[in-house]
Amino acid sequence: MYNRVLMMTMKSGLSGLFLIVVLSSTVSGLGSVLSLSFSHIPSHYTWQDAQSHCRSHYTDLATIYTKSDADHMYLKQYYAWVGLHRETGNPKWIWTNGLNDYLAAWANNEPQNSDSCAFVSYNSKMFYGSNCGESLFFICQKHIMPNFQYTFIPQSKNWSEAQQYCKKNYDYLAALTANFDMNSAVHEEDFPVWTGLHRDEEIWKWSTGLSEYRNWASNEPGNNGDCVSISSLKKEMATQSCSARFPFVCFRDNLVLVKENKTWEEALEHCRALVSQFNIRYELVSVQPGKDHKHLMTRITEAVTEKVWTGLRFLAGHWLWVNGADMLYSDLPVCPTEGQHCGALSKNETGSVESTDCLEKMNFLCYSTW
Repeated sequence: MYNRVLMMTMKSGLSGLFLIVVLSSTVSGLGSVLSLSFSHIPSHYTWQDAQSHCRSHYTDLATIYTKSDADHMYLKQYYAWVGLHRETGNPKWIWTNGLNDYLAAWANNEPQNSDSCAFVSYNSKMFYGSNCGESLFFICQKHIMPNFQYTFIPQSKNWSEAQQYCKKNYDYLAALTANFDMNSAVHEEDFPVWTGLHRDEEIWKWSTGLSEYRNWASNEPGNNGDCVSISSLKKEMATQSCSARFPFVCFRDNLVLVKENKTWEEALEHCRALVSQFNIRYELVSVQPGKDHKHLMTRITEAVTEKVWTGLRFLAGHWLWVNGADMLYSDLPVCPTEGQHCGALSKNETGSVESTDCLEKMNFLCYSTW
């Protein structure tokens, strides 16, 4: 459903200094280089399958760092089964109440020949065809004279299971045969969406990174399961069985943690040699105090060395970021000892940016310059 590449050889003497100065002057005043975004995927996956999807197409299942992150997530989009379907080999679409697909609001190029069941999209208020075996939320209908009552069910079921549920508890899957029905049945709903938070033995941890953010609903965390969802409207968190199928939210940042031990210069060259299939270029990361620093600290927890290289270099009496970013750290040594002319981010409690021997070999962080 649903550049700059400047190969710089760091040598003592004026040649290396000249290249640094030119590089810095071309991008002076650069602030944050961190790009962090969240993407809501309305298809229904188990927690593990959602994690695999996010890791393949984004960075990972969402790690939420602040209330602001949660508040800015748009999670309202959903797909829900309705009673529009057709029997195998029959080209005619009918509703579960026996009516033909009168005034069915099909989206462009829908349905496809292989489709047999229909769902409605909250955002578009249009119908789409699908394989009846997909797992989705659904809308039930009950006739309460003189009107029809529609109920959104935030449970993930295939079309047949949804129809059985509606017949048992209401009348049938919703038959939305007019705009009035659509407006009455399809509106904002609060439903669970997978996040990256899960229980590892007795510890709650995120799929990637570290965050203390929790916004548990009342009586949570409970014993419903070891994986955690966030509600689409209230943004409250709840435990769920990891095998349940829900929409999910991925996050993407522009950082690449390289778990190879290299000197500072080797790390610099490695980052600049990375070119994605979309011709995106990479650079050794610069770090700014505040939210950027905190996010980078969560990303380096998986490094296999106690420090990771950044793009910080001491030249001509000044600490400089190789990408020309603003230097906002004031606790670096004014006159570092011989050889301690490269900057690394420490995994210790202070998470400080430290002057380090440039020949040490450690992991490092690259960032894409999109």
